[in-house]
Amino acid sequence: MLQETKFQSFTVAADPRQGPPRLAALRARLRAQGLDGFIIPRADEFQGEYVPARSERLSWLTGFTGSAGACVAMLDRAAVFVDGRYT
Repeated sequence: MLQETKFQSFTVAADPRQGPPRLAALRARLRAQGLDGFIIPRADEFQGEYVPARSERLSWLTGFTGSAGACVAMLDRAAVFVDGRYT
């Protein structure tokens, strides 16, 4: 019996609605650690271009699913930086 294999899925696991509570939790942690901010890159811990699902930090926090970007989260502000393809 042959099994059907999925080679690619176009389902998006990111949920932008989860961003505000996740950002609030990150800010609480920053305050507890005495930090002013935190940089969340698109790259994984190995600086890889191809990020496995478990390392999708930027997508988890912001809902941004593009291939290039970063977020800077401060105690009172946050910004997402992306290249010109996403503007």
